[in-house]
This record gives sequence, structure tokens and C-alpha cells, in this order.
Amino acid sequence: MDSYSYSKEINRSNVTFGEFDLEGIKKMFTQVFEFYNPRVKAEVFDSFCEDFYDLVKDTPTSNERVWRMVITDMLFNYDDRGYLETDTTDNKIKRKQFAIMAKVVIGKLRSDK
Repeated sequence: MDSYSYSKEINRSNVTFGEFDLEGIKKMFTQVFEFYNPRVKAEVFDSFCEDFYDLVKDTPTSNERVWRMVITDMLFNYDDRGYLETDTTDNKIKRKQFAIMAKVVIGKLRSDK
């Protein structure tokens, strides 16, 4: 166990994104929100997608764990502002829902290499 390094583990969990554009991001989130709860309210959906697109193109990290945290945090931010349609107020349940959604989003953004 003395050779274990958490920082080395983080460095190995990199993700390579494929090509994407704003329309592709909107299509992806339309699909994701069809299957998962909570959903971003319709009146802020375009803004949410634009925020996410800007975030993805301007964030230089390729670490999958960092991306899961960023996506989860973004969903919590929208939830705190009342922009999500949700069935629960329990943050523990939301954290699990957001983590699942983040993993799905990363899978959809991943390149096919």
C-alpha cells in the first residue's frame, strides 16, 4: 500500500472529447433530460447549453473526475437558482442523480478513440 498515490490515479482517468458544437450540445442535453430527472426548465435550456458549451471549450483539463465534479456543480448551481424541475428537495438524492447525469454526459462527449 505504500506505493499507492491518489494523484497518480487522478492523472490516469483522463477523457478525450470528440468534436462538438453548440447544436450538438443542445441535442445531447435534450436526450439526457428526456431520460433523467431533474430537468432544466425549458425557458433556460438554451442558456444552460450555451453555458456548458463555453465551459467545455474553455476548460483545459481532460481529467474525467474533474469533469464529473464540474458538471455536477453546474447542475447544483442551476438547482440553487430554481432553474431545475425536480421531484425532490433531498440533496443526497440530487447528488446521486447529478452524478449519474454527469457520467452520461461525459460518455456522450467522449471521442470514439
